[in-house]
Amino acid sequence: NIGNPILPAIHGGVIGGFMELSSAMYLLVSQSTLKFPKIIDFSLDYLRAGANQDTYAYCNVTRQGGRVANVEVHAWQESRDKPIALARAHFLLED
Repeated sequence: NIGNPILPAIHGGVIGGFMELSSAMYLLVSQSTLKFPKIIDFSLDYLRAGANQDTYAYCNVTRQGGRVANVEVHAWQESRDKPIALARAHFLLED
């Protein structure tokens, strides 16, 4: 899971996958349906290198309609005030 062994820093794909899955799980838990939401689009901004330590994510549904939901995700390690990445995910909600 280490992308740069010199730093060492977590691989960006690991961070992206963690954030995408976090947003999908958050949406699944906050919905009344048992169907897993289908990803439409995922946009990720890396802000700083992720160290080889525990990483946390905070998710927030910014907009939800009948068929589509938008989720904002913040990933951090040492402090919630210093995110390592920010993401926006768009999901298709199926009945």
